[in-house]
Amino acid sequence: MSKVPWHVFRSEHPRAHLVAASIEAAELVGSPDLKTAKTILERLVKALAPVGEYATSIVRETGEPEVHLAFANELDARKLADLVRAAMTDRYHGWASQRAVGLDAAAVDALASGLPLARRRSTQASGH
Repeated sequence: MSKVPWHVFRSEHPRAHLVAASIEAAELVGSPDLKTAKTILERLVKALAPVGEYATSIVRETGEPEVHLAFANELDARKLADLVRAAMTDRYHGWASQRAVGLDAAAVDALASGLPLARRRSTQASGH
């Protein structure tokens, strides 16, 4: 199914299924590590071909930055959780199910290496 904006998803799916990934070394606002992890996790979800709607967001409510991935379909959430080895938790309120995982730079790189390369925008040759 398709990715939808976070605010739209939360409004339409108030009891969705959450996979939260805390990203080590991403404490700074605007950290490239955090943005890179979010992009890789989004690509991973897309590769898993979810059957329901999903949304992603960078969240800082818990004190440490996290990438939240929310799914309308529990099986979609479970597939991602199994792949990243996220464990069940009760840390987050208002979700039908919730799983959490901590990822360091090596784990993010490992996830990225198992994905097809991102499409690059075509650029004109620079006079070669």
